[in-house]
Amino acid sequence: MAVEITPRGAYFARRCPERVQLDVLWPCEPLPDSPHLRQLAQAGREYEVTTFEALVAGVDGAFVVAAEEPEVQERLTVAALADGVPVVAGGRLPVDQVGHRVGEPDLLVRDGHPGSSSVRGYLPVDVKSHMALRQAGTPASGSARVSELAAPWFGVAVTDPGHDARKHVGDLLQLAHYRRLLERAGVASPAHNVGGILGSEGVVVWYDLDQRWLEASEYLESAPAGPLSAMELYELEFAHRLAVYRAAKSHAEVAAAPLLAEPIDVDECRRCRWRAWCGPVLEGTADLSLISGVGPARRRLYQAHGVGDLHALGALDWTTAELVRCGVDLTDLLDRAQELPPATPLATVIPNRAAQRERLAAQGLQTVADTDAIDRRTLDLCSAGVSNLATQIDLARARVGPAPAYRRRGVDRVHVSRGDVEVDVDMENAEGCYLWGALVTDRRRSPPTSRYVPFATWDPDLDRGELVAFSGFWGWLAGERARARADGATFRAYCYSKSAEEGQMKRIADRLERRGEVDELLSSDDWVDLHHVVRTQLVTGRSMGLKQTAPLAGFSWRSEDVGGDLALVHYGHAVDDSDPDGQEEARRWILEYNEDDVRATAALRQWLDTEANELPSIADAPRSAAAEPDRGSRRRPSWYGR
Repeated sequence: MAVEITPRGAYFARRCPERVQLDVLWPCEPLPDSPHLRQLAQAGREYEVTTFEALVAGVDGAFVVAAEEPEVQERLTVAALADGVPVVAGGRLPVDQVGHRVGEPDLLVRDGHPGSSSVRGYLPVDVKSHMALRQAGTPASGSARVSELAAPWFGVAVTDPGHDARKHVGDLLQLAHYRRLLERAGVASPAHNVGGILGSEGVVVWYDLDQRWLEASEYLESAPAGPLSAMELYELEFAHRLAVYRAAKSHAEVAAAPLLAEPIDVDECRRCRWRAWCGPVLEGTADLSLISGVGPARRRLYQAHGVGDLHALGALDWTTAELVRCGVDLTDLLDRAQELPPATPLATVIPNRAAQRERLAAQGLQTVADTDAIDRRTLDLCSAGVSNLATQIDLARARVGPAPAYRRRGVDRVHVSRGDVEVDVDMENAEGCYLWGALVTDRRRSPPTSRYVPFATWDPDLDRGELVAFSGFWGWLAGERARARADGATFRAYCYSKSAEEGQMKRIADRLERRGEVDELLSSDDWVDLHHVVRTQLVTGRSMGLKQTAPLAGFSWRSEDVGGDLALVHYGHAVDDSDPDGQEEARRWILEYNEDDVRATAALRQWLDTEANELPSIADAPRSAAAEPDRGSRRRPSWYGR
C-alpha cells in the first residue's frame, strides 16, 4: 500500500520511535508542553535572536531571513545562497521530497576564507542555549575546534587547548540532517563535511561529521559494530523512524497492518506529550523497561529468551543468577556432575576450586543432587551476557510484588545514623545556587522540635548572590554543629543524593576559600546521604528519588505539581521584578517547596528507623505472580497490535 510521507524535520532522527508512531495514531489528546519546556523553548528563541543581532553587527554581509511563511523563507534563503552571502541566519532549505526531509538551520556559513571571491558551498551551524564545550581532562590537552561569532568560518577555526567538544548526539544528528539538505540543494561545501554548534559559550564549536566516534542507539536492532560517524548514525536513525512512521500510517488506514514500535520507558518519557497514554500501558503489561537497567537492547534480549514481562523476569531463579555473578562456572559444573551419583560431594567434582565450592555451599549446594536446583533457563540468560541478572530479578519481584518496598537480601534491620540534633539540607540550583534550606530538629526534647531555616538570594546576579546565600548557610550550619558538640550532643546533617549538594558546596567553598572546612564535614560521620541509606538497604523496583521514596513514609508535598523543572520556572519569576505580586508568589512557592523537601527527608529517616523494619525481605517476595486474577487482562489495546 502506497503511503504518503510528509517531509520530516531535523528532530525526527533523534525522537523516540514510539512518539513518532503515536504522533500518527493519536490515541488520545496529548499533554501540553510543561512550563519548563516552554521556558526552555523561549530561552532558545531569545538566544537565537541575540545571536542573529550579534551576527548582523559583527559580520559584514550577514543576512537574516525575516519571514514567517515557509515558502517565502525558502525563496529568500535560496536567493541568498545563490548570491554567495557569507552567513544566512534563520533560513529554510528547499524540501527534499525524495529523502523526505525538510529543515530550517539556524545558520548557514559559507566555507572557505571570508575574503575569497569564489563560493565553495555552505556549512550548517545550529544555535543552542546549552554548553557545547567541556573542560579538557588534563591541562592544555583540549581538542575543540572553535571560531568566534564575529568570524564564524571553519577556515579560521583554532584549537582550544582548555576544552573538548561536548558530544550531544542529538545536535550532531541535526547537523547531519542539514548536511543532507544542503547536498540535495547542491550548495553543500565540497571541501569539508563539518557542522558547528554555537552554544551558550558564544563561540562556534566545529564537529567533523565523518569522524567515527558515536555509538548506535539501542533502538537499532542491526546496527553495524563499532563506532559510527554522525552521518552514518543519522542515516540509520532517520531510516528507522521513517519505517516506523510509514508503518503507523499504513496501520491507520488498515488495522491489520503491523506496527514497528511499542511503548518503552526511557529518559525522554517524563517530558513526552504521550506519557499519559504510554504510562498506563507500560504498567498494565508489567513492561520490562519499568525497572532500572532495561533499555531497548536488554528488553529484546529478555524477550528472545521467552521473558516477556516483569512477572516472567521475577520468576527466574535468583540463586542461579547470583552464583554466576559470584564467578561460579555452573555450565562446567553441570557437565562434570552429569553422570555422577546424586550423593557425590561437589568437593570431589571441582576439587581445585575452593572459592567456588564455598559460594555454592553458601547457597545450599553441596552435593550433585543439589545441582538439580540450578535453573537452566536462568543460566542461559546469564550466558547470553546478562551480568546483573540477580539484581534485576529482585527489582522485578519488588516492582510487581504486594509490598511497597522490601529489605535487601542480608538486611535484617535497616540502619540509619541518628543524632540528638539533626539538620536536613536541600539546595535549589539554577546555573548557580540561589537557596540553601535546612530543617533543624532537636531530638533531645519530647516531643522533638523542628524549625525551617532558609538562606536565599533573589539577586539577578546569581554569581554574586550565591556567595551571600552560601556564606549565611555555612555560618549557621557550622554554628549549630559547634553548639551541639559543646552541649555533649551528637550532630548529624543529612542530604538526599550527595552528589548535588556536595558538588555545589565544594564549588562555592573554593570561591570563598573555605574548602577545608567543607571537606572536614563531608568526610565525617556527621554528614549522611539518605539516598545511599535507601539504595543500599531497600529495593522497590522503582526510582529511588526523593519524590518516589518519601511517600513510603506517608509524606506528601503541599503542591501537587513539584519537581526541579518547575522550581526553575518559578525561579525565573522570583527574580523578575516586572510583576511584584507574581514575584512574591514565586518566592513563596520556592521556599514552601524547599521546606517540603527537607521535611520529606526528615519523615523518610524516621520511617527508615522504625516502620521500614517491618518490611518483608526481597528473599521472601513471591517468585511468580502467575496466580494473579487480573493477569490475563494486562494487555495493550486491541488496535495496538504488531
